[in-house]
Amino acid sequence: MYFRLGGGTLRGIAKPGEIVWSRIFVEGGALKMDLGRAKVAALPRTETARRWNETTYQWPIMHAVIHGVSRDQMMARHKANHIQVAYANSAGEADLALYTKAALAAELGLEVSLCGTKADGQPF
Repeated sequence: MYFRLGGGTLRGIAKPGEIVWSRIFVEGGALKMDLGRAKVAALPRTETARRWNETTYQWPIMHAVIHGVSRDQMMARHKANHIQVAYANSAGEADLALYTKAALAAELGLEVSLCGTKADGQPF
């Protein structure tokens, strides 16, 4: 018998703004969360198209500048292939949201690591 599994994709461009990013993963039998700050940039459509052609055209794209974490550091440390993001109205509100999310995750029993820096380059 042949079964066809469904699937789907959601293509789009993430809006510019201040964000908190996080990744949750399992390591050593424990849930862990890494989180940090970033800013999503608006790029010209031609640059977005070029980047899409270098990746998977059907997937959404986000032009994020992660504060205090290089691409290589992100790929080497993080044990999950997706991030969760939350937008804020300002850099200050995003910093507050990061602290709030970290406190809640720790209260729920996750081991929390703050990664990178604030938007101004200062440590958390």
